[in-house]
Amino acid sequence: MCLKAWFSKDSFFYYLHEIRFIIVFYVIGDWASTYYAMPFGREFNPLPAMIIEKYGIFYLLILKIVLILSLFLLFPLIKKFPRKWVFTKHIIELLGVMATINNIMVIWYDNSLIQIMGLV
Repeated sequence: MCLKAWFSKDSFFYYLHEIRFIIVFYVIGDWASTYYAMPFGREFNPLPAMIIEKYGIFYLLILKIVLILSLFLLFPLIKKFPRKWVFTKHIIELLGVMATINNIMVIWYDNSLIQIMGLV
């Protein structure tokens, strides 16, 4: 498939369908739960913590959207290796689920999954 044919409206909607759980958990879930958890705790991940401290929480959302758009540019290449694509997609989804659960635990229980596991 040539590159020009790949970057069409239909391919973008196909891509969005492929990454729907990444969008739900990694982008929306993690960002929204981080936004609401900030008054109850602090960000333990050094990179998002630096971004939030220096630029604000909305800049973190912008960076997540930029990541999704960058992944779209790599999508034709990654899809040539279906197993690697599935693995990559599931890893990002898992990170989003774990981050969302961790943030919700901070909001509801004043304790995080990371703290329970003894990582901090």
